[in-house]
Amino acid sequence: MKTALDVLEAIGRHVRPPRGLAIELAEREGSPNWAAAMARYPSPGMARVFAKQVAELRKSDPVVDWSGITERRGYAGRVARWHSEVVAPGA
Repeated sequence: MKTALDVLEAIGRHVRPPRGLAIELAEREGSPNWAAAMARYPSPGMARVFAKQVAELRKSDPVVDWSGITERRGYAGRVARWHSEVVAPGA
């Protein structure tokens, strides 16, 4: 089973958003037990790439391990964030 951070990093590496754009993975009940979001999409093409990658990961990894994530957001459960400058500096 992949961790929440594994799934988050897979989305970030595939989508490669511009510097400073964050991707968020939020814990949900059920299967899949996660949902992904980006605050904004710089282009319609990036929105399609993001949606396709998330759909593929929700099929291949519907349940992820949230045990390493401690940040919480109210009733929504745990939240993990990925910032493009961390994974792809200078991109």
